[in-house]
Amino acid sequence: MSRLSNLRPVCGMLLLVAAAAATAHAQQHAAADDAAKQRVELAGGRFVAAAPGAWQVVEPKMQMIEKEFSIPAPQGADAEAARLTVMTAGGSVEQNIARWIGQFQGTEGGADRSQADTEQLEVDGMKATVVDISGVYLQSAGGPFGPKTPREGWRMLGAIVETGGAGNYFFKMVGPEQVVGPAAHGFKQMISSLEKKP
Repeated sequence: MSRLSNLRPVCGMLLLVAAAAATAHAQQHAAADDAAKQRVELAGGRFVAAAPGAWQVVEPKMQMIEKEFSIPAPQGADAEAARLTVMTAGGSVEQNIARWIGQFQGTEGGADRSQADTEQLEVDGMKATVVDISGVYLQSAGGPFGPKTPREGWRMLGAIVETGGAGNYFFKMVGPEQVVGPAAHGFKQMISSLEKKP
């Protein structure tokens, strides 16, 4: 039997050990995230959700934004923080989805839905539409009509929750893919945790 043949079982065992260690590491991180949730109240306490504890609450950049978070880059990633805003706004769900899609290069106007993934959820009896789109984000300075800076390799996660009495709530996370990607699970958990308070 060749030396290479002798090494094959050892290599296979090392791969299994490495995979088990990676799974355990991911489970530890998930447990730590669950333990470090922060309570987020909306509409004067009429709704509450849970956000990852690592997300930093910051002063909203605009008065119409109810809550704003800064999502730091994962350890070792050379990227700026992502931004998550929570607010109410006018317009239909479809109009706002089109507006979000239109903030990416090549989809101006938001007519091309093929570049975005959409998902329908039910959250405590409320309908939620989640939008996921990546590409060249046209970051606007000074409002929607200000000059735009193309940001390559960015991603947006958006959710529109139809609350009924309090109107539609908009959750929008945008930033570099290497930040938004790892935060996607926390974002969806936050949307799923949203509940009405009596």
